[in-house]
Parts: sequence; C-alpha cells; structure tokens
Amino acid sequence: MNLNYLGDALFTTPALASLRARYPDASIEVLAGERAAAILAGNPNIDRVLVRPRRSGSARASAFARTIRTGRYDAAVLFQSIASNAALAWLLGVPIRVGFAQDGCTPFLTHRVAERRAGEHVVEAYLRLADAVPEATDSGKSAPPPLSIAISTEDRAFADHVFRHHELMPPVVGLVIGATRPQKRWPEEYWARLAEKLWSTQSVSCVLLGGPEEVEAAQRVMALAPNTPLSSLVGKTSEKQLAALVDRLGLVISGDSGPLHIATAMATPVVALFGSTDPAETGPWQGGSAAARSPCAPAVVLYDALACAPCRKNPTCGGRFDCLKSFTPERVFESACDLLALPLRRTALPMIAASAPRTPAVAVSGGSPRRISEGGSR
Repeated sequence: MNLNYLGDALFTTPALASLRARYPDASIEVLAGERAAAILAGNPNIDRVLVRPRRSGSARASAFARTIRTGRYDAAVLFQSIASNAALAWLLGVPIRVGFAQDGCTPFLTHRVAERRAGEHVVEAYLRLADAVPEATDSGKSAPPPLSIAISTEDRAFADHVFRHHELMPPVVGLVIGATRPQKRWPEEYWARLAEKLWSTQSVSCVLLGGPEEVEAAQRVMALAPNTPLSSLVGKTSEKQLAALVDRLGLVISGDSGPLHIATAMATPVVALFGSTDPAETGPWQGGSAAARSPCAPAVVLYDALACAPCRKNPTCGGRFDCLKSFTPERVFESACDLLALPLRRTALPMIAASAPRTPAVAVSGGSPRRISEGGSR
C-alpha cells in the first residue's frame, strides 16, 4: 500500500514474490503513485496495480477508502508507515493489517513489525512485513528473491531503436545525473569530466539518463563536454522504456536513485555513489539468488562514511556535500573500467575540487559486501 518512489516500489518486489510463493491462489493488489505503479505494471506476482489519486487531503482519503471498500480485502500490508492509511484500513474492517510499529500506525495494526533497524536494507525490512502475514502455507525459508521488472516487447523495441538511432556501440555506459535531493547529486562538472575520460581513453560512449526534472541539468552537462559524443535520453523515456534501455547497457553509474535500482533489477553492473544515505540500507540489493542474468551482476558502491554521514534529509555541511565531491571523476573512472574489464590508462584528469581523504570503498558482487582497494580493483 501507498508506494511513491521508484526505488521504494522496486524494493517491495522481493516481498511480493515471497507473498505469491506463500499464497499462490491469492489476489494481490498494490496501491502506488503514478511512477511507482508504472514500474510495477506487468509484474507476475501482482494481479492489479491501483494508481493512487493525485488529490490531496480529504479527497485523497475518500478515494482511498472507496478503493479498499470495493476490494473487500482479507489483509493489508503497509510498506510505508502512514497513519491515515492504517486508520482507514482499520475503519473499513480489513481483518489483517500488517505494518511497522511506528509513526502513529501501531494502534491500527493487528500485526506489528519492529521498525527498520539502522543498517538494515529496506528490502530486508519489507521481507519481514511479508513474513508477518499469517496463515500462509509454510513453505520454509528460501533465499530472498531479487528485484524484478516486467519488460514488454515494445519497450525492448524502443531500446533497440535508441541504440540504432544514436549509433551506440557496446559497451555503453549510462550516467544517471539526477536524484531526489541535492545531497544525492554528484556535481555536473564531474559527470562531464567522467564522460570525457571514458571516451578519450577507452572509446566508451555514454548516455545521460534521468527524468523530466533533470532536462536542464543534462543540457549543462553536455555543454561542459563539447568534444565528447554524449547522448541524452533525460526526460525521454517511460519507466519501462528506461528499464529496457538499461538492460542493454554495459554499466550504469548513479547516485542513490530510482534508476540505480532499475539497473539492479535488470542485473546490469553498477557503480553507485553514496554520500548522504547509507548503502547498507538503500544500496544495490544483491540478496536475490536468481536475477535476470545469473549470478547477480557486480556492483561497486563508493561510500566514504564521513563523520557527518549519513545525514539523509538533513545535511549539516552548508551545501558543500564533501561526501560526494570526494568521489573524483578519476576515482569513478577506475571503478567503471574495473567493472567493464577495461585496461586502466592513467592520464591526467583536471581536478575540479580537492579530494577528501579516501577510505576503501565497499564492493558488492553477487552477495555480501566486501572491501576493495583504494585504486578500485577488485
């Protein structure tokens, strides 16, 4: 119930797969915002995706109430702790109400699950919610499922057209230049320098990825790299088209964003840049045992764990964002070459900002995190 963001929606897919395995004959419906609903559409573990109305206040509550009353549900699982939704599920007589015991939801829940622990991945917390739904067939514990996205032949045809139209030759690297908050966004000049470096030393083409709100940022990045053949698909794809395109890429480089988790779901290798958020909680999910390409695609997570991190929504640096500026283009380039299995060609790269003292990055590859050397080699 009530999913808003792409990442949150994708984080529920292992829990939905778990519920489907335990309730093979149940009708499973998901209520989500427009973008989240789009990425969940077609998932074989979901019978119907309900798009949450855009209205606010009492109008939204009334629409939500009509949805629940019409559905005559046996159980409601609240992946996000919104007290008004828990209260409505209670008022409308849904007999089983599962959610986290926090944010005013507790009095309205029949099955209370301890809130997410520090350092616990969101996927693991959502799986605990699914496990709390009672009276399911006891099929025993199994490996957590991977994130999943259902892609249509039309979406794949779109990706094929993009590659032909832009004359892209593998390997192609996707650069996700945006994120929901400034403290998650790598500097635009860093993206430009990285694209220049990949092209000039490795002949690797890059495409810019993102939503409509990042179109102007994409234009600025391209202007900063005038001699680099950069293609921009920012604001030009649906969620599913983006997933199909990401499936064709050799690598995706991104901050903590929805497209990062789309890449993980499509088992495309990623370099993830984490500064203000904790990758242990919202990093690339590698817990699945049967991703689209097996084993799980490798991921390198760069996270320096500065003293002020993770600040999440409350940065204390006055907008300096040292946690992101410490990832110089050279450093990210090394990680990209590592995952693409390209030889490192160490040429001088103009520095844009002073680098903070480096600590080893965390690398995740097909399972548990491990440490890699400062140079980025696995």
